[in-house]
Amino acid sequence: MKDLTRGNIYKTFFLFGAPLVLSGLLAQAYGIIDTSVAGKLIGEEALAATGATSPLTTFLSSVFWGFGVGFSIYLARLFGEKQYVKIRSCVALSLILQLIAAAIIVAVCLIFHEGIFNVLNVDAAVEKEAFEYYAVYVTGLIFIVFNNTFLFILNAFGISLFQLFMSALSTALNIGGNILLVKCGLGVKGLALASVIAAVVVDICYLIKLRSCYKEMGADKEKIALKGIRFKESFAYSLPNMAQQMVMYLSSLLLSPFVNGMGKSASAAYAVALTLFNLVQAVYCNSSKALSNYAAQCVGLKKFGKIRRGLLAGLLQGLAFTLPFIGVCALFPEAVCSLFFKADAAEETRQYSVLFARVYVPFMTFCMVNNLFHALYRGVKASACLFTSTLVGAAIRYTASAMLIGKYGMSGFYAGWAISWIGETLYAFALFLTNVWNPLKKKKSAAEKSAAE
Repeated sequence: MKDLTRGNIYKTFFLFGAPLVLSGLLAQAYGIIDTSVAGKLIGEEALAATGATSPLTTFLSSVFWGFGVGFSIYLARLFGEKQYVKIRSCVALSLILQLIAAAIIVAVCLIFHEGIFNVLNVDAAVEKEAFEYYAVYVTGLIFIVFNNTFLFILNAFGISLFQLFMSALSTALNIGGNILLVKCGLGVKGLALASVIAAVVVDICYLIKLRSCYKEMGADKEKIALKGIRFKESFAYSLPNMAQQMVMYLSSLLLSPFVNGMGKSASAAYAVALTLFNLVQAVYCNSSKALSNYAAQCVGLKKFGKIRRGLLAGLLQGLAFTLPFIGVCALFPEAVCSLFFKADAAEETRQYSVLFARVYVPFMTFCMVNNLFHALYRGVKASACLFTSTLVGAAIRYTASAMLIGKYGMSGFYAGWAISWIGETLYAFALFLTNVWNPLKKKKSAAEKSAAE
């Protein structure tokens, strides 16, 4: 475990962020191979089937992702304050709440799947395969999202290398499971089942590691006490981040019927576009975790003056990690997209995919910068800044895409996406300039108010 506020900040960020970036790349390597197996071994229908429901499953995952990342910031603060016994109780409470929420979500998704598919406008030609994938993936959703929950918890303790090993294990299990189960004739159902099996194995490994962390803290033998104060404190961090993630992915969910309504070529191309988007996103999101956990530990240790330096270090690191991947997609779009199609794939599907890689992936540079501001606001618990920034981006995306899709099709859909990245980045930067996020300013304002009273 590590105090991120000590030592050379650039070295600290790199040593913390690099393993997380590699972990994210390994996870996305599975995603790339998963999509490639669907397209090359099963066919374009399999790509369309996974793409048709992916906005929904991504939205559901984002609920837990937001809860987990917010909770980890709270843990990072407790870790900075050395409240180790409290950490163990809070983690237990978090896992229980997520299990209950997941059980409710799974039940609703399976019982009302026909209505959900109608709302998503899933193409009848791929509806059977879409449900096979959807049913297995949603049923095992809690095991999949727990991978991220445990990863975030260890991040709060200044640990990042172990997550790299877990990503390698997950990727190996996923790839092997994909190929084996598809070859056994399970089709898209096999893709989902491989994900669930790998997640279960990795969750077990994370639980063992977490227990060793408690032992190192000296909190392994302390009694877990689920008191209301812990519930309120942790939720003050978790709920705003959960709401922020829901808003972020709600626009994708609301726009998915438009994409599915353009036919299976659009749905298949969207699956490829999401894979490329998730690859680049995994790089900058994992890199920015160094800043969010650094800022949270600074708050816990009352080292407010160091936070701005963390933003600069995070920006330089994010650019160094992200730009090479953006460059490859933009310069070699045909070669990149050919990884996901059989030779007889529809030309329209190929064109939609190449268009996103060549023209719109470069705009993800704005995403990287915007995500860095998100990491800062998350780390210092500037929930209003985080939420309003995301709300602005989601509103811009839905409005721009809905207006442009009718005239320009998939190009209009992609353009709305890029416009939202630019707009949200400008808004997040404007918030930064106001200094309303600064915990030192908040502390001074509170002191002045108390003195006046």
